Amino acid sequence: MKLCVIGLGYVGLPVAIVFASRGLKVVGVDINVEKIIALNKGKLPSKELGLSRLFAEVAKNGMLNFSGDISSGVQCSDVVILAVPTPIRDGLVDLRYLTIALEDVRAELHKGQLIVIESTIPPGTTFGFVKPFLEASGLKIGVDIYLAHVPERIAPGRAIEELLNSPRVVGGADPESTRRAIEVYSKVNPNLYPTDATTAEFVKLIENAFRDINIAYANLLALIAQNIGVDAYEAIRLANTHPRVNIHMPGAGVGGPCLTKDPYMLASLFGEFWGTELIKLARRINEYMPSHMVGLVEKALSENGVELRGARVAVLGAAYKGGVDDTRESPSRRVVKELLEIGLDVVVYDPYTPESFGAKRVDSLENAVGNADAIVIVTDHPEFKTIDLDMLSKKMRNRIIIDGRRVIDPYRACESGFKYYGIGFGRMFKL
Repeated sequence: MKLCVIGLGYVGLPVAIVFASRGLKVVGVDINVEKIIALNKGKLPSKELGLSRLFAEVAKNGMLNFSGDISSGVQCSDVVILAVPTPIRDGLVDLRYLTIALEDVRAELHKGQLIVIESTIPPGTTFGFVKPFLEASGLKIGVDIYLAHVPERIAPGRAIEELLNSPRVVGGADPESTRRAIEVYSKVNPNLYPTDATTAEFVKLIENAFRDINIAYANLLALIAQNIGVDAYEAIRLANTHPRVNIHMPGAGVGGPCLTKDPYMLASLFGEFWGTELIKLARRINEYMPSHMVGLVEKALSENGVELRGARVAVLGAAYKGGVDDTRESPSRRVVKELLEIGLDVVVYDPYTPESFGAKRVDSLENAVGNADAIVIVTDHPEFKTIDLDMLSKKMRNRIIIDGRRVIDPYRACESGFKYYGIGFGRMFKL
């Protein structure tokens, strides 16, 4: 069996490598020529856990090749998997990248081929758009060729583990397409749940909207807790001892390509019905949190007698989540931008990515906090959880921490002489 994976981003590249590691001949295709050249030289574009080891293995056995030519990739493949971006623009899903890829696929279709869409798409897209688009080739879905939607469920930092073991929903355009897609994906993952394509499309959106709404609720609780003088993290921990309660933890904002997009896609499905405001309101709460983080920085500096203009702050974290180098839709982008706008001297340190969003980038934690007035923690990287506060306090001009992820224990910070401020932290300890 030969596969062609179109789109070698955070989803497509791990998909191609995992299938190749299971003995399938795979060609990975991308329009980014520089990426193809780098991959053919053995250079990976991201630091995904376990990916480099698996990549080295498949490179040795010749099961994986890379190309910028979609046509040749489709011609020689039994299965074509599309993992191209489907961003939200002006509130609407932009399917231009999917359409362009499908045009090249349609031109080279042959009988018996299975086409799989892994990109996130609105419910009804497989039946209402992709199916008639491909059938314009003269080949009939379910008879001559086959079509399925298998929504990706990849969390950066866990891509390999989740591709191999996490449950996957497999939705065909017809029963035979579902069966064939199950046959293909079972070669890498035994936890497959068959359904129809529209249900599979819907499942992806409701999963991410659920998570986003839960996070928004936690963030709302954090704002209330700060207002009434309690610790939201402690309150949520205690509330979660209830057997039927599972509240997420608050933070400096929600990033990544899915939770920032999929809820809007879901809300758009029901027109102007007032009930979808629940989904949109959750999005607005989560989108507000980076600005709230900036407000905490202003408050912390002012309460400790530090002039805002020219104050030096060390922002820890540019990635949108801990332990990865992915900066897509990162809350840190907004935090850094707004801190710069109010005239602060901002330096950014992230051990996983060189991104600094226009601020000065430094290459070590020590350089970041040197002569700083405050530490602003936006990302919960594991390295930040073991910070030597006593050592850092000696390098800083003012010892202030604004913690957006509860990376630092407030008591420990105060014992080390820091003034601690944090999302959802309604108490100011003075030890």
